[in-house]
Amino acid sequence: MFCSHCGQELKEGGKFCPRCGVPVDPAAGAGFSTGYQKMNPGPQGAVMKKGVSPAVAAVIIGVILVCIAGAVFMAYFLFFRNTYKTPIKNLVKVMEDQDTDAALALIPERYLKVMEGVTGMDSDELADMLEDELISGFDEYTGDIKVDYDIGDARDLTDSEIQSLESDYMGYLGDIEDAKEVEFSYEMYVDGELRDSGEDEQLTVIKLDGKWYLNPGDM
Repeated sequence: MFCSHCGQELKEGGKFCPRCGVPVDPAAGAGFSTGYQKMNPGPQGAVMKKGVSPAVAAVIIGVILVCIAGAVFMAYFLFFRNTYKTPIKNLVKVMEDQDTDAALALIPERYLKVMEGVTGMDSDELADMLEDELISGFDEYTGDIKVDYDIGDARDLTDSEIQSLESDYMGYLGDIEDAKEVEFSYEMYVDGELRDSGEDEQLTVIKLDGKWYLNPGDM
C-alpha cells in the first residue's frame, strides 16, 4: 500500500504516513492506495510525484534564511562599516550638504566632551554653533554643490607620532588606537562650475574606541 498524498510505501496497520504524516483510514480506503497512483481525478494511471518531507523543507528554508542573513551582513560590512576613509567621506558630505550630523561625526566624542566643559555649552548648543559656522562658511557657494574626490595613499603613523598627537591634546583624547596620514584630492562644483579644488592634501585620521575621526587639529 502507498500513501495517496506523497507516495510513501505504508506499513500494514500504520495509522499515519511515516513521510508526510497524513492519517491513514483503512476502513474508508483513504490515505493509501494499492498502487503508486493519484487518488484524485485525472488521467488514468497518472503517477504522483513524491513531495518534499516537512523535515527536508525546514532544512531548505533554514539554509535560505542563513544565506539571506549572510548577504545582509556582507552588505553592511562592505558599505557601512567604519574605516579610516569614513571621516573623509563625511567631510565630503559636509561640503556638499553642510550636514551638521556629518560634521559632528568628524569630531571625536571625547573632544566634544572637553569642548562642552571649556565652553559651558551642552551638546545641542555646540551643534547649533557648528551649524551656524557651516552656513557662514559656505555663504559664497550658493547653489547645488557636488564634490568629485579621490582618497589616495595612506601612511600609518609611527608610535612616536601617535604619542606626539596624544601629547598635543594633553591626554584628553586618551589612547589613540591607530592613526593614518591620508592623501585627499577634490574638485568642488557649484551649479556645474568648478569653484574650489585641492590636490593631494594630507589629512590625519585617528582611531578612538573603534571609530575613525578627523584629527581635530586638521579642522
